[in-house]
Amino acid sequence: MERDPQAHWLETETALHYARAAVRVGVWASERVLIERHFTRSHRILELGCGGGRVALGLLQSGYSHVVATDFSPVMVSLARAVLGDHDESWEKFVEPQDATALTYPDASFDRAIFAFNGLMCLPSREHRLAALRSIQRVLKPGGILLFTASDREKGANAAYWAKEDASDELVPGDRWHESDTSPVFIHSSTEKETRDELSETGFSVLESPLSTEIAADGPLVREFAGETRFYVARKS
Repeated sequence: MERDPQAHWLETETALHYARAAVRVGVWASERVLIERHFTRSHRILELGCGGGRVALGLLQSGYSHVVATDFSPVMVSLARAVLGDHDESWEKFVEPQDATALTYPDASFDRAIFAFNGLMCLPSREHRLAALRSIQRVLKPGGILLFTASDREKGANAAYWAKEDASDELVPGDRWHESDTSPVFIHSSTEKETRDELSETGFSVLESPLSTEIAADGPLVREFAGETRFYVARKS
């Protein structure tokens, strides 16, 4: 039976997990370093795959007032609105339903974009990742910056798993279904070269691509929640 890569994100229990993380985990120390390095509080910021509102909440609390948080999942949008609205009722308006692969905003609408915690890598194929990157590139202003993370199959949290896997056993190297407390979740673990190539193909140039542990010492809640991942900071060419 073929698995549905969207099913996990449409479940209420999944959304509740990420809503709890919005409150318990918050913005990671490593995320904050890169946000403060590349984002300003005057920037208009687009968040993709906002989940339970973790990053949007942290941005708004830190004075980034021009934030639009989006997710394709209606249950995620609903809970993210609730999480943000619990802190300030006016913040509910910052959450909107959008599909990252087919954004409906006009060209050059945003200064910055963020696709947190491997969200890009949860899309079900390379074609979907490229569609999302092209869509994000289109809505960014010239020189706009995209910040995101990707599970690195050579040096990240899953490196040991991929090192012992025979590539011939995988239909697509790096594709894997993980068991979760709800339904299985799809995630692609990329190599740095692979992701850099996808960024180049979609009109981005990479400014930096450090591992999270090379940026800051994230706390125990973050390590439990996310492990180690690789950040990419890419500029619209």
